[in-house]
Amino acid sequence: MFPAVKEAYQRLFQMKTRLKHLILLSDGQSAAGDFASLTRRMARDRITVSTVAIGRDADIHLLRDISRWGRGRYYYSDDARSLPRIFTLEAQLASESAVVEGPFLPVVTAPLHEILQQVDWRTAPPLGGHVATTPRATAELLLASPQGDPLLAVWRYGLGRSAVFTSDAKARWGVLWLKWKGFPRLFAQLVRWTLRRGQQQELFAAFDRTKDRGVVTVEAVNPRGEFLNFLDARVGIITADNERMVVDLPQVAPGRYEGAFPLKGEGVYLLGVIERRGGKTLHSELGSVVLPYAPEHRTLGLNLPLLEEVVGVTGGRFLKTAEEVFRLDRRPSMVSTPLWPYLVVASLLLFFAEFLSRRFRRQELAEGVPSNRQGVVPPPRLVKGRRRR
Repeated sequence: MFPAVKEAYQRLFQMKTRLKHLILLSDGQSAAGDFASLTRRMARDRITVSTVAIGRDADIHLLRDISRWGRGRYYYSDDARSLPRIFTLEAQLASESAVVEGPFLPVVTAPLHEILQQVDWRTAPPLGGHVATTPRATAELLLASPQGDPLLAVWRYGLGRSAVFTSDAKARWGVLWLKWKGFPRLFAQLVRWTLRRGQQQELFAAFDRTKDRGVVTVEAVNPRGEFLNFLDARVGIITADNERMVVDLPQVAPGRYEGAFPLKGEGVYLLGVIERRGGKTLHSELGSVVLPYAPEHRTLGLNLPLLEEVVGVTGGRFLKTAEEVFRLDRRPSMVSTPLWPYLVVASLLLFFAEFLSRRFRRQELAEGVPSNRQGVVPPPRLVKGRRRR
């Protein structure tokens, strides 16, 4: 890896361009080399270096140090499908412009979060742009761009709550959102979620779901913000089929308890979380999880702006009905069809027909000739003879 980085440095050093940036994609498993001196020298020559660690066996410490020495950024990925997004984001950040402009529709990544409730996302208009960012490891992503960049993210720290919206709520990028009916409800719920609650709670429960399981996460803290450990936490569940079950919530981190239960069918699952210590109930909270129908049952509208853009770029036409596909630009053409398979089949049929007719004809002749016993003289036979000389 060291010779490759050195060769890249020599090539970039000779180029006359304003921006010089190197992205190192590797697992870090390489022979020893003085990466620190090389990347620091590149940084002094205005050549920044970012690293992307791939694979679970990657030397993340070395690659993180190289990005730090080269004044770049460090990424980790174990999925090859995420590499185009990483390279796109890195190109934008390296060009000292994290602004991504262009119309796009937000992607809802956490439809069960209370901030997004009762918002009709099917009528949401496109936004004009956003600022490319990277989410925190402890953040919860609610809205994202089609490229996967965070658009709305929230997280908790102790008793505090924070939220980030990477687009804007004014006439530059959000001019259509200002006229959207869901805009007031969305931001009202966002502000209400970040406000301090009126009563001091010792339990904060979050309900979410995966493909076939519901997940309950409980954070227990006292009014001073200290974690409450070694509690007896449980969740009672009423399923969509009116079945009842109780699931224990084991402690997985300081002040955090987590458990899962199966989702057996579409509908609403009612949840009740309770925490006890020494047989005494400290706190309880109610919630719900909704398992909707399969995504293919959703009613999605047409993305007419994208279709019109494709038509304009390719120089095609915008068809309003399906029948126009077979009417426009029709040209007469000749199609040749090979006849030999039909002729072979016909010849075989004629052959078998002639064979059968001859067989039945001989049988009829044989039955019509009388035998010698009835006194009929058979026809004379020709006998060959030799002529004497």
